[in-house]
Amino acid sequence: MKFKILILAILSMLAFGLINCSKSCEVTINACNDTPPTDEVCAAAFSRWFYNKDQNKCELIGYSGCSLKGFETEKACKVCRCK
Repeated sequence: MKFKILILAILSMLAFGLINCSKSCEVTINACNDTPPTDEVCAAAFSRWFYNKDQNKCELIGYSGCSLKGFETEKACKVCRCK
């Protein structure tokens, strides 16, 4: 009986861990979906951090656009990463 309870406890912990892992990938911050503008031309130059979801990492990208998209810091961008 103790063995069955132990197995059930281990399976429960594994299931809980897998659920938590998948939930950490569900980011609801809009800036995580920003992509660097490619069709904007402006007299400004920005360097911003953008999340690359295909590589699951943040990248510093420079662009000349009128809108401030992405993140100011790499630390702020890292909230998008799937852990």
